[in-house]
Amino acid sequence: MLKPIDVRLELLSANYKRDPWPVLERLHARGEVVPAKMPIFGDVLLVVSHAGVTEFLKDKQRFVQNPANAGVSWLSGLQKWMPRTMRAVSNSMITQDDPEHRRLRGLVDQAFSRRGVEGLRQRIGVIADRLLDRMQASSQFDLVEHFSRRLPLMVIAELLGLPPEDHDQLHTWAQGFVKGTSLTSLAMTVPRLSRMGGYLRRQIVAARGAPRPGLLRELIAAEAGGDQLNDDELLAMVFLLFFAGHETTTHLISVGTLTLLQHRETLERVKRDASLWPRTVEELLRHTSVVEMSKPRYAAEPGNFRGVDLKRGQMMFASLAAANSDPGVFAEPDKFDIDREPNPHLAFGTGVHFCLGHQLARLEGQIALERLFARYPDVSLAVPEAELSWNTNLGLRGFTAMPVRLA
Repeated sequence: MLKPIDVRLELLSANYKRDPWPVLERLHARGEVVPAKMPIFGDVLLVVSHAGVTEFLKDKQRFVQNPANAGVSWLSGLQKWMPRTMRAVSNSMITQDDPEHRRLRGLVDQAFSRRGVEGLRQRIGVIADRLLDRMQASSQFDLVEHFSRRLPLMVIAELLGLPPEDHDQLHTWAQGFVKGTSLTSLAMTVPRLSRMGGYLRRQIVAARGAPRPGLLRELIAAEAGGDQLNDDELLAMVFLLFFAGHETTTHLISVGTLTLLQHRETLERVKRDASLWPRTVEELLRHTSVVEMSKPRYAAEPGNFRGVDLKRGQMMFASLAAANSDPGVFAEPDKFDIDREPNPHLAFGTGVHFCLGHQLARLEGQIALERLFARYPDVSLAVPEAELSWNTNLGLRGFTAMPVRLA
């Protein structure tokens, strides 16, 4: 067995976040499945090849989300000691296997299909323009704080039908949840989670009592075979919609902006031809890989996977960033190329847990970047690139701040 890589040194450093390509290349040189030491979790396996990640994420029989289904009982036992809101959130759709996952996914898909994501295009544009309007009074601002984080949060808050006067408070809570992964930061998350959970429970009660427009009401109304979401399931679903979609799109917009500033010829080409934005965002999804890895899964039975022997309960992660840089699938994977065809990236995963909000994330990325560069064609970094502050959270690649000048 190869010596495990130390994730803290390799995948959590600011140098890696700034330039992941050398590390990803070394991962591929070690094989399709790489042993690693993970903070808190200990010894795990990283699946790094495109083919391996695809097989791993699609095989819901051999690799399960719920650790109890792989004989790992102590993780499930932790839930008994969790505060009420945290316990509900930990039982969200993405932590479940079939048939429970299928039931929850069917209900939320039903509500989402009634909304029609493409129908949100005009409203997303209005929100983006409103945020950019606020920037006109300032020659310098933090793109993360004032644009790339606020846009997807405001979109999902409006989509759910939450009162506009509460959006600033939601933004404050969202910031608090992504400050870091230290024990102190995690400890501070608990009271924030409880406060936001209390707020959302009140909104669920209000939406049940007085029907109003929005996805929250449609989640309440969704029904299949006489089954509906209960209050804890609704709470978990709303948290999932907020944070699985919000934080991902935040970093797609901000890291995508930096990538385009680094590739001026491509940027000028896209600014001249707006029809290129969809393919540009697809390549940004691959190239930036802001969601670097999947949630953990567990081997449901002993066996062999891609040449590596597994024991039951083995914790494994899919490295989406590595899959998106597999040289066997993507020629010159470190090159940003909007003409890449085909572009079978795995930014949204694959299989039954394929990202529910993929269409919304794509649409928000296209609109945000198009409106930003149309309004401020000379936007530039306000600090040297080497001084940009990358967050070192596990599994996400993005900035804590990105100061930019408008002209």
